[in-house]
Amino acid sequence: MYKIGVYGASGYMGGEAIKVILEHPQFELAWATSRNPKEIEYFHRNLLDSNQVLIHPDEVDPCDAVLFSLPSGKAMHLAKGFLEAGTKVIDLGADFRLKDKADWERVYGKKHSSWELAEQAVYGIAELYRSEIRQADLIANPGCFSSSVILALAPLIRHDIIETETIVVDGLSGTAGAGAELDRALHHPEIANNILPYNVVDHRHIYEMEQELGLLGKIKITVHFTPAYVPITRGILSLIHVFPKQKIARSALSDLYHDAYEDEFFIKIFDMEKAENVSWQYLPYPWLAAVSGTNYCHIGFDVDPRRNSIVIFSVLDSMGKGGAHAAVQNLNIMFGLDETLGLTRYGLHPY
Repeated sequence: MYKIGVYGASGYMGGEAIKVILEHPQFELAWATSRNPKEIEYFHRNLLDSNQVLIHPDEVDPCDAVLFSLPSGKAMHLAKGFLEAGTKVIDLGADFRLKDKADWERVYGKKHSSWELAEQAVYGIAELYRSEIRQADLIANPGCFSSSVILALAPLIRHDIIETETIVVDGLSGTAGAGAELDRALHHPEIANNILPYNVVDHRHIYEMEQELGLLGKIKITVHFTPAYVPITRGILSLIHVFPKQKIARSALSDLYHDAYEDEFFIKIFDMEKAENVSWQYLPYPWLAAVSGTNYCHIGFDVDPRRNSIVIFSVLDSMGKGGAHAAVQNLNIMFGLDETLGLTRYGLHPY
């Protein structure tokens, strides 16, 4: 059994990490922290009778790996001590995701005190960096929107299918992505019958998307990304519009995606046949609810031959494949375990 600590466990992401670790056959929860120590059900009622108590960060013991679930700028001050003690580190936040220090400090509005760690951190998309993750001691877990967009576009970028200056992404997010702290815009009377655009230009996750897709294609990538909160709890849908360099049929696109992800357990290509003689079409496209509470990403697409454009749909759970479940997938790889261990649950239906 590997002992795993969760540093910063009172929020939604920390609670999700604890839930998956408690279900894992090879992991044991060593400890979980809060600045306001209490029984775990005070923060996470779904974990009632799990016999866990959140402890103060000053009380942590050595463990095999730690997951940081902290606001930006916190993990950079803590990671070095754990690494020097021989503890593997996965940061669920943003402290080690970018490779350009000036970009990071401008985007996050802070000075980075441990840039040498950011330089050695492995970006935690297992489907792209599995061999590097296997050897790593420090993982930068991606942002949820970043994961969905990078996974959706990677096959097209690798095969030089699309124009790279005109990638347009609209992101729809459940409100859990804003965290557990109260905010008027996400108060139930405000969001329940509403769609709320936020950070509509220069969103932080753009820098991850452009960085990782640029590395894949060895070319400058420009992503035009705008997100909005919608009145659901968890999960994201990325609606991606791209323009192929040459005309491509939907069948050829399907072959490309199936070939790209045929060996990836957690990436599912959703391309059911279109319904015949219907006034509105929905069968071929993935639904967000289907991946809630899971480590799956469902990718769908369609082609508009009249306008020579492709639309791609990428859905994942922002706390699952976009967060804590992906972190556990990375832990499995780091410890030489079957990477699907403890993660094969399907989504609830209906949800």
